[in-house]
Amino acid sequence: MIYSVSGTVVEKFDQNLLLKVGNFVLQVFCDFETFEKVSVGQLVQLYTYLQLNQDEVNLYGFLDLQKLKVFRKIMKVSKMGPKTALKILSVVQPREFVWLVKKGEINKLSALPGIGKKTAERLVAELKDEDFEIEADFSPEIFDAVEALVALGFSREEARQAVLSVFNKDMDVEQLIKESLKILSRKDNR
Repeated sequence: MIYSVSGTVVEKFDQNLLLKVGNFVLQVFCDFETFEKVSVGQLVQLYTYLQLNQDEVNLYGFLDLQKLKVFRKIMKVSKMGPKTALKILSVVQPREFVWLVKKGEINKLSALPGIGKKTAERLVAELKDEDFEIEADFSPEIFDAVEALVALGFSREEARQAVLSVFNKDMDVEQLIKESLKILSRKDNR
């Protein structure tokens, strides 16, 4: 098992990082947030999951240890592969995913890319009682507001950042969307 790797990013493409570690260059598959946060030439430490199978060896990496922990839990679900787990964690944060699973939000889980109703049901059935070692104190209003903004054409990451920047627990979904749109329209006018 390789717990983490530290090295310099030498290239980025298709949510992959080429990481120079000593005399080796490793190809690391990563979630969208990790891919967006790192730059070529940057020294990074990634928490990793090494997948060995008959035909290939793949390395998956995350800047956030919580994402790695949730990734490993998702991988325990039957018929769940690393690419699907990576897709999930590219669109939702760990606490958000845990909240969806613990609350049995099958409709919201099945709205995620690559997740149908049966897969969502399997995720809930097999992970509902798991100890994720993180709180599931996520607000459903945040999820709904982000989904609405994505439907309006904003990227998931910019929608999430806008919603989180204006969120307070007394806001309903409509208020969150309205205030987030103000933030997003200011960004477009720069």
